[in-house]
Amino acid sequence: MENESKEPVIDYQYKALKDRKSIRLLYLHTSSSYHQLPIEVSLCEFPIDACPNFSALSYAWSIDDEPVPSFRELLCDGAVIRITKNCEAALKRLRRPKQDQILWVDAVCINQADLEERSLQVLLMRQIYTQASWVALWVGDASTDIDEESGLPLSDLGMDYIHDFAVEIAERTNSGQDINQGPLYQEFIKDRQAFQYSESKVFTPRVRGLWDVFHRNWWKRLWVIQEVALAKEPALLCGLKAEPFHNLKVVIEALIRSAQPVEVLEYNTLFIAHTFHQFHVRHMIETGRMSTISPPGVKALDMLNATRNAQATDPRDKIYGILGFFGPPATDPENIFPDPDYKKPAAELYADVSRAIIVNTKKLEVLSSCYGFFKSTVPNLPSWAASWNDTPMQYFDGKIFNAAGSSNVVYEDSDDKLLMRIKGRVVDSVKRSGRIPESIGYSNEACIELWRYWWKFASALDSYPTGESVVDVFEDTLCWGSSLDYTRLQPGDNKESFDAWLKILIGADDTGTAAKHIFNGGESFKYAHRATSVTWGRNMSITDKGYLAMVPIVTKAEDKIVIFQGSKLPFIVRTEDGVSKLGGPCYVRGMMDGEFATEDAQAIDELEWFTLK
Repeated sequence: MENESKEPVIDYQYKALKDRKSIRLLYLHTSSSYHQLPIEVSLCEFPIDACPNFSALSYAWSIDDEPVPSFRELLCDGAVIRITKNCEAALKRLRRPKQDQILWVDAVCINQADLEERSLQVLLMRQIYTQASWVALWVGDASTDIDEESGLPLSDLGMDYIHDFAVEIAERTNSGQDINQGPLYQEFIKDRQAFQYSESKVFTPRVRGLWDVFHRNWWKRLWVIQEVALAKEPALLCGLKAEPFHNLKVVIEALIRSAQPVEVLEYNTLFIAHTFHQFHVRHMIETGRMSTISPPGVKALDMLNATRNAQATDPRDKIYGILGFFGPPATDPENIFPDPDYKKPAAELYADVSRAIIVNTKKLEVLSSCYGFFKSTVPNLPSWAASWNDTPMQYFDGKIFNAAGSSNVVYEDSDDKLLMRIKGRVVDSVKRSGRIPESIGYSNEACIELWRYWWKFASALDSYPTGESVVDVFEDTLCWGSSLDYTRLQPGDNKESFDAWLKILIGADDTGTAAKHIFNGGESFKYAHRATSVTWGRNMSITDKGYLAMVPIVTKAEDKIVIFQGSKLPFIVRTEDGVSKLGGPCYVRGMMDGEFATEDAQAIDELEWFTLK
């Protein structure tokens, strides 16, 4: 029975840390009952280089069904520290009956009300998680859904499935047997087609349990990525079950290996999508891919892009939450970040980091995900600063293009930190853009209607400036010149699937029938699958010089197409009163491989300065 105290209590008063290199450790006191409350702890300060043996907790502050955290009380030396319900659940799980557990838990060990302390403690995350003898990856309590046959929570079945699946994979690999034919692998994929048309309830109880574990809120959070990647011995905890992270790695790597049919691989990838950040970044660390990358700024951009879809309550943490992958700026040339400062507005921080990447790399790759015509979740964000707090709208790899040739950025400092001055060349203007409905949902039927309109729009071109057929240009443009794996399309790629797609698209079928025929998984679906991702948030335009362009959806007639020095892509730019706004990258067949590049020194001097806001 829970023993909740009703006596009035006072809030715990944190004492200032004695040193910039000190941390607090939490002594989680014993309890004879798992359910006993309140949880009792003590806090002790130690120099980071002279800590006793301790473990660390990785958890999400809130849980899936609780978007606004409810708070619980932790009793620390007779006073109260408020923690979230999920943190309390994790501490109950880790509490021992006979011996205190020494832990580092961010919500308790850092005075969250002290912005200066928070800023300094962020710099110590790398040492904390690499020094911890063990890191508990707490994804939450056992699920409330119970398997009728076994009487067990589905999440318990999912955790057991991870263990058994990892054993099966290892045994079949060691004996030279095909992993695809293993009973547990077959159980995993057998309901994949039914899943496309319904929810996860089509799965067996064990696979449903795996889905439950893999879709906990913990997997979505930004901070846990470095906590996993830097940990010596991470272990996944769900309810009373625990599993070494290594076993999860074995399972995930088996599911996303390329030696399986594309349609199966896509299903597997969708199933484990929430977990991808943790495995991807830890793999980058383990394989040494992140040890040294030149020039400075490249690693920073790679890490920001790799963690971009993860969530953080404070947008500044999209930067500060990856600093653990870098050493101090004085000794690590790859660390181009400003010191953590929670008093600095997110817009200014994002601008500082974007500028630092540009100045250090001398390239504009960071601009490839900037869509300044769209409202960012970061107030007052400049159009040229990447919004790492928003889901990118790329669906292509900018590195495979070369619009500005081998040129480097031509940059000039500005007194205003929210302005960027760079040189570029106006190569064309938007003559007209395709008509967009007042509201558009990207359902299969909506895509068919849009594509049919774009086909008629593009077909108005009698010829193309490069001498290619308009049909070939249209096929290429609607895929942003790249394939599903973001490699560059080669002549003849997609030909069979495009022809099948186009035949249905321009046929006599109504929208619903055409959608069924195109999206039924046949040959036409292969092209539609790629085109769909590029369609989101974009429009098709025709330029003054007769080029076909894929542009940001809110692009207007008379917007300029600019190739900046050091850029891989052309950009849509809108200028008013001498100040320009970056609309975002565009794809223009015939401008992507240096056809309009400026590399002669005299010509560069004559290029136009753009002041981007």
